[in-house]
Amino acid sequence: MKKLLLTFFIIPTFLIAQDNNNYNNDLLNNTGTELRINYHTENKGNPYLYDEWKEGYLVINDTVISPQKKIQVDLEKGELIVGIGEGRGTIIDDKAITGFAINKDNSVNKHLYIRLEPSQFENRDRTSHFYEVISNLEKTNYLVKEVQKYLYDPNKSRGYQTENSLPMEWKKRTYYFIKNSSGKYIKTKLNKKAVLKVLSNKNKEVKSYVASNKINFKKEHDIVKVLNYYHSL
Repeated sequence: MKKLLLTFFIIPTFLIAQDNNNYNNDLLNNTGTELRINYHTENKGNPYLYDEWKEGYLVINDTVISPQKKIQVDLEKGELIVGIGEGRGTIIDDKAITGFAINKDNSVNKHLYIRLEPSQFENRDRTSHFYEVISNLEKTNYLVKEVQKYLYDPNKSRGYQTENSLPMEWKKRTYYFIKNSSGKYIKTKLNKKAVLKVLSNKNKEVKSYVASNKINFKKEHDIVKVLNYYHSL
């Protein structure tokens, strides 16, 4: 997994295989389901990570980088989508895709994703799925998250007698998972009590580090600092 994360940050030339274009074409033509992307619907917002296509790349079997001009994530269904034409995309469900990245508004920062299997969680009642890595200078994968979008009806909160005058809204909910001493991911909340409970086997050292470094448990990258320290003990 660390090999994959290093690949995300540094893309050596030798990782871009000579037959990458052929593989990419086969991937887009023979897997997944084709669909149309509609960013502007009657609902407020949309189910996607971004309001438009972004550039990025796929990671194939942890070794090959496949650059993509159009890439997107459906946060309602948890699906990776690659653009194949004007307003069209294909859902990529090939297990050979072990990760992917989507550029943000600049080329330095990226949304980084890795595929995690049920065996990598303390609670195995999960499916093979992509999770976003909370990246940092140390390039560790101790904190990952899953962001979902769902349709919310604002008219319900106004009473049943009120006319349905407000459009449905796409809203987010986020789930965090941190890696424990056994290398398994555990679902947690971003607060001091929840995080320290997972790290309780090194409670004294971690509490001392938190106090000395003025850690804010509402900030993702502060928690990454704590996890990096914890796993270095």
